[in-house]
Amino acid sequence: MAFKEIGKKIQIAREDKGITQIELSKMLGITQAALSNYELGKRRLYLQQIEEIARYLEKPVSYFLDEEPFINTDIEISDNTIDHISNKIHYLKNHEIAQLNQFIDYLLWRRNHE
Repeated sequence: MAFKEIGKKIQIAREDKGITQIELSKMLGITQAALSNYELGKRRLYLQQIEEIARYLEKPVSYFLDEEPFINTDIEISDNTIDHISNKIHYLKNHEIAQLNQFIDYLLWRRNHE
């Protein structure tokens, strides 16, 4: 599995737990910049590090290493809704897609801090 995919799962698990990068990096004894690079897939992760991250985020190691993409099973979204949104995304410009991604990140952050 690519480091970028593992990093995204780390970010999702961390945000779901309501922990900031600074908080998790302190728990792990690393810098916030190092954790950011893990989450962005820019820095190599070893199994021991993944095990430690899994322990703090209360996830099984398989959550981070599983080849299956993470899907939130707590909600139900119809295939039609996903197709409808996907079709709209194709009409956006690159900077608008980046804004959409930032907005989704904001919504996830807000949900965890309400």
